[in-house]
Amino acid sequence: MSAPIKELCLVHLVRAHNGTEPFRRFLDSYRDNPGGIEHDLLIIFKGFERPEHAEEYRKLLAPFPHLSLEISDEGFDITAYFKAFEHYSGQYRYFCFLNSFSVILDPEWLSKLYQQIVEPEVGLVGASGSWQSLNPWGKILKRMKMRSRIINISTPTQQTGYLKTLWYNVSVLAIAIGRLSSFPFFFPTFPNYHLRTNAFMISSNILEKIILPTLNTKIDAYRFESGKNGLTRQVLGMGKQVLVVGKDGIGYDMASWNRSGTFWQSEQENLLVADNQTRDYRDGTMDARRYMSFNAWRTRDKISPDTTD
Repeated sequence: MSAPIKELCLVHLVRAHNGTEPFRRFLDSYRDNPGGIEHDLLIIFKGFERPEHAEEYRKLLAPFPHLSLEISDEGFDITAYFKAFEHYSGQYRYFCFLNSFSVILDPEWLSKLYQQIVEPEVGLVGASGSWQSLNPWGKILKRMKMRSRIINISTPTQQTGYLKTLWYNVSVLAIAIGRLSSFPFFFPTFPNYHLRTNAFMISSNILEKIILPTLNTKIDAYRFESGKNGLTRQVLGMGKQVLVVGKDGIGYDMASWNRSGTFWQSEQENLLVADNQTRDYRDGTMDARRYMSFNAWRTRDKISPDTTD
């Protein structure tokens, strides 16, 4: 006889590339915030080439009952999540996925996510979402500026450095324009409602219907998180709601995400699970916070969800 289906599996991703410090922070937060609901803990070891490389991590895990899954470092976080689901498909009704930089902020965080996902009209819940539409220009300009400094330092004359910089910038812009020309086909314009995949919960029934495209580049990963055929849009296409859940236990619909007190808002006081991006906001200057908040939410007051882009 097959084993009975369990209710909930919490999946945490550990990457060898990141070192032990993020894992220590996660375990400390998990110890202090057990979740408020019964669940199994599954640790994905990603990119550990030899068993001894994971020895320190396993010592840290010793006090915690857990399952483990070892995979290669190929692909992205979402690739690892789907491999875990494929391996444990049919064993759990719900899965909650946390990335390597997750830090839990509330004792009953898992229960609060679960209480929302079990509602029949809900298909996807998470700790944070955004309305941001992907805009790579800031990163492109930063890369050009950094490259200019390197060239000027490493070239013998100012004229040679200038010519090399000019050629590099022209080539970068040509590539960028080529890529940007396709962006309107893949990413909705603002407001681009999408749940962030750093911390989310989904049912097995919904997850098995999600189409995961081939993820070869970071842009492919962005497309799955916030693109027109990405995770959020696929769930919406099934006629299900996508909610952000706060410490207050409320499930915020997409039009209310900018008033949820979670991602890149105020002091993020209602956030259930932090990550590297929410910490960048927390530790940023006031100008940096304004810039991040504007990118995520802008200043539009009355916006209704539109899933037809």
